[in-house]
Amino acid sequence: MDTKYPLAIPVKAGMDVIKKFRLRSETSLRDNIKNYQDFSEVLFSAHAPIDVGGQRLNVAATDETFRNNSINRINRYIDDCSIFPNVSQLNLHFGYKFYEGQEGRYDYHIDSIRNIAQHASSYGIEVVLENLISYWEANGISDDTDWSEVDWEGKIEAFGMDPNEWIQMCLDVNMSNVSLSLDSSHVCTYAHRFAEEDRDIKINQFLSRPELIKHVHWSDNYLYDLRGRSDSHLSVGKGTLPVGFHQEIKRLDATILLEHFYSVEELKEELIFIESL
Repeated sequence: MDTKYPLAIPVKAGMDVIKKFRLRSETSLRDNIKNYQDFSEVLFSAHAPIDVGGQRLNVAATDETFRNNSINRINRYIDDCSIFPNVSQLNLHFGYKFYEGQEGRYDYHIDSIRNIAQHASSYGIEVVLENLISYWEANGISDDTDWSEVDWEGKIEAFGMDPNEWIQMCLDVNMSNVSLSLDSSHVCTYAHRFAEEDRDIKINQFLSRPELIKHVHWSDNYLYDLRGRSDSHLSVGKGTLPVGFHQEIKRLDATILLEHFYSVEELKEELIFIESL
């Protein structure tokens, strides 16, 4: 069984590798898409920026000025994407409930996504909402701290990290050009909030509404040891996410980015593994 659409890899892999393996590509959150006009024929999606002036964007911010600056930063990036004829999806990070003294509100977040999606619709671009990581390291949680001892109240926390909230926010936005983007490595960092025997159940909750998932950042991670608290972004097949989970991702009616590139040889191994699923 093949994926529904050709797989993509990051632009950093280079055009020669992308073309050699007949893949597509996506710009990363650190790339300025205007610098990749030579990749126009292979770029089918772009990652929205995550900062403005060195400060992390927050489209949910209670600070109205900063919230609007965040929205405008993303909308300007959508304008930049419009010159690329094949770019039809914008991968967007959720805003934050708490981040470095800032707070966010759910209703502000929903309105902001609608604003961004309305702007994107004028270019025929779909906005796909990516589940974010659990910020173990950024919150100063040591590996010696058991999952059951962590109080997440007041810590750095994004909206849409919990699978139920991730899905509900997409439903609450309720716009035809807004869907979900599944990041499988981020899913693993969330699952580490729970006992080892419950983690399979937790990751599969992200697949409970497959019809809403229209984009994937596919990579592997460590589901059963502490390394999985980090956003490892291993090549698919190099970690311990269950084979069944990978098989379900492969079945999705979604565009898929292999969100990493380490070497041509490792890419070959990864594609062989994916073919075997």
